[in-house]
Amino acid sequence: MKNKFAIRLRLYRDYMCETREELGRAIGATVSAIRSWEDGRHNCSFDDLLSIAEHYDITTDYLLGYTPLDEPASAKRNVDKLPPEERRMIVYFEEFLLNKVRNKR
Repeated sequence: MKNKFAIRLRLYRDYMCETREELGRAIGATVSAIRSWEDGRHNCSFDDLLSIAEHYDITTDYLLGYTPLDEPASAKRNVDKLPPEERRMIVYFEEFLLNKVRNKR
């Protein structure tokens, strides 16, 4: 089974409609390195983890699987304005997407 980082990196990169090449250029990594991270074959370095989090404006905790979906700061401000029930629905939807990705592989 893939680690949460591998799943979340791929999920978030797809969510942002960004190719591996584009992410690689943005953080200074090779396409093969990103592929190996997403496939769960290798772990990225601490510096790469920080670069990914900074590039996507998300937390390292989200990437490592310690917190629920972490949207870009502007989207988070909008989500924070929602009533509690609607915020819970967003978290449930994130879990649905994560399970879908896990079952696809």
